[in-house]
Amino acid sequence: MSSAKGLVIISGASRGIGRAIALALADATCANRDKVNDESSSSILSSQHLHMVLMARSASSLQETADMVKQRCGNGDAIVTTTCHEMDLANIDSLPQNVKKILEPLANENYNSCLLINNAGSLGPLGKVTSICDEESPTEALRRWKDTIDFNVTSSLWLTSQFAKATSHVPHVRVINISSLCAIDPFPTMSLYCAGKAARDMFHAVLAKEHTQHTDGEGTTPSTSNPAQFKVLNYAPGACSTEMTDILADSADLDGELQQFFSTSRDKKQLVRPDDTAAKLVGLLMKDEFESGSHVDYWDV
Repeated sequence: MSSAKGLVIISGASRGIGRAIALALADATCANRDKVNDESSSSILSSQHLHMVLMARSASSLQETADMVKQRCGNGDAIVTTTCHEMDLANIDSLPQNVKKILEPLANENYNSCLLINNAGSLGPLGKVTSICDEESPTEALRRWKDTIDFNVTSSLWLTSQFAKATSHVPHVRVINISSLCAIDPFPTMSLYCAGKAARDMFHAVLAKEHTQHTDGEGTTPSTSNPAQFKVLNYAPGACSTEMTDILADSADLDGELQQFFSTSRDKKQLVRPDDTAAKLVGLLMKDEFESGSHVDYWDV
């Protein structure tokens, strides 16, 4: 039986989409355990020993996710283990050390595959561009803007960059940026959230481009490295039934039409279930046919 080892790192794993993805990956790994007997198999879901690193701000909610993952697999050849890291990704001062602590074991472990689910994010303040946080002092308003960008953009980009660096020796690496329709369409009164999602999409698209090209001194030419080794996907999970959409459905600061959409969709149970979008993402990972750097929406699959 294969001794292939896989690593999954999930930010924002304490609830919602992050938790659903952790459970879907555990289900798929356990379901595949009797099908994998080739040690050269590189897919993260082909691992016989899968370790999940779960990150979020709430230690108790992270432990709930870890306990749920443990319940997914009984005794068998496939072992899914977890490590929980309580951290505030919006705290930029502690971010380098926190990320280093998570990635350091990569140097000493012989992983066949590594997967990053870059999921953590927040709505931030809502309102028209000219009136966001108007009820606060300029200093306090700017602080809230900065905190939102630090959490949604700076920490996300830093985590991906350090993960890419730390996994350069791993045969099979996948980076999934949890994106949104807001990354490509402007949503009134959601400017900071849209800007953050757009920035993340472009950053990850550039990362994908850099891994398919190299500079030879006379310009950039197609890389001769194996393009299957490192791939990136911007995955938009659809409007999901989460705490975030509850906030949007009840917000007086959101654009009226958008607020009505989220409120009606919630009441009629038309929002995407986190389990369903997680299952689609796992399906994309299993097929592994997506173009690196592309933006794929739940409704496109």
